[in-house]
Amino acid sequence: MSITDSATTLGDFLTGARYDHSGLVSAVHEYLDGVKRQYGLNGFAERAAVAGYGDIVARWKADDTAGPITEDMVRTLIAQSDLEHFAEQTGLSVPAVVTILARQLPIVIYKRAHAVEPH
Repeated sequence: MSITDSATTLGDFLTGARYDHSGLVSAVHEYLDGVKRQYGLNGFAERAAVAGYGDIVARWKADDTAGPITEDMVRTLIAQSDLEHFAEQTGLSVPAVVTILARQLPIVIYKRAHAVEPH
C-alpha cells in the first residue's frame, strides 16, 4: 500500500467516510437516470448482462436482500471515471465510494424497480 493509499484509508476511517453514503445515493440515482436516458429503460441491466452480471442485477430488482456485492463487481459495473466523479461530488475517496456502492447499489436498483414513479 502506498503512502497515498494509507493516508486515504486513514482519512476515510477518521471521518467515517466508508460508512457515510449521504450524498452518494443521490449521485447514483442521477447516474442511473443518465444511463436510462442514454441507453434506454433497461440500459444498466443490459450493460450488466454484457459484463456477465445480468442475472445478479435481475435478482437485485426482485429481492431487497440480494446484496451486498463485491468491490470488484462495482468496479466492473461502473467505470472508473464515474467512480471518480462520485468521489468528487461527495468528498469521499474512490475506495470509500466503491465500498459504499458494494452495499448500496443493490438496494438502489431494488428501490428504483419498485418505485411508484419509476426512475
